[in-house]
Amino acid sequence: MRFIRQDLLDSDGLKQIRAMDIAFIGNAELDDRSKCSVESSQAIGRKSYRVQYFPTEKILEVGGKRYMASDNGLADLARDYPAGSIVIDATTLDFAEISLLLYAYNSCYKTPQVGFVYMEPEEYVRRTAEESSVNGAAFDLSSGFSREQIPPFSCMFTGNDKAHLVAFLGFEGGRLTRELYDDNGHFFKEVTIVFGIPPFQATWDLEAFMANGPLLRTSDAAVKFCGANNPKGAYEILSTAHAALQGTDCNRLAVAPFGTKPMAIGAALYCATHRLLRVAFDHPVRKKGRTKGVHCAHWYEVEIR
Repeated sequence: MRFIRQDLLDSDGLKQIRAMDIAFIGNAELDDRSKCSVESSQAIGRKSYRVQYFPTEKILEVGGKRYMASDNGLADLARDYPAGSIVIDATTLDFAEISLLLYAYNSCYKTPQVGFVYMEPEEYVRRTAEESSVNGAAFDLSSGFSREQIPPFSCMFTGNDKAHLVAFLGFEGGRLTRELYDDNGHFFKEVTIVFGIPPFQATWDLEAFMANGPLLRTSDAAVKFCGANNPKGAYEILSTAHAALQGTDCNRLAVAPFGTKPMAIGAALYCATHRLLRVAFDHPVRKKGRTKGVHCAHWYEVEIR
């Protein structure tokens, strides 16, 4: 994996990005930044296609065509949409869509150059004064979760397997707590939690700490930090954790990408290019109008090799 660019850009800077063959986009109607991000991604891509993953059906829909989230299905996707370069709108696509697109193109004889657009919001919409804080979370971001496995990243654990879980955390503290509660110490023998520091904006790291306060008070998990806007940093944390399995009681690596989207990009890049990883992801249903405004744009570019 070669990380080519991790840039903070204004609107003029985005216009200077070279054209790419295909742009993969999500829902432009979610909030202000979604519309801006989709338009920017479409301006970079010569063609664009809407992408959505359906976790219950295990189906990835691209441009109206439906593909099983399996090796054969994703290979068909890459053949149907050949490209030497792609741009993924990471603002509107979630971990599942991003990781499956990367997995599909990683199976090609020649993998394309990959760019990601991510737009920061000016602010997240806070809960009203009449609403009680949930697990210390000040923001009401999701209307529900679906804890279905993503097939390429659902390698089963056997009775002899012990896993090191690396969890990237954000504003919704209950997500990792649910995973650890269900596991009840059976497979997750080591846990490392990663916070986005430095944050995108001042105090956002404190919001993540407060949302995950109960977990921090009761868990003996190791704590690491990765820049909230740093996919390369997230990728390297996973690479280091994977390499460190030798000589420990753990023989498997598990990943929970619950943190910032750039950290999820780094996790998706690592998972799509390394087999036998298990991903814990809960497919949040993002609320419309969950953020306001557009703060700035990030451009990430990688070469998968």
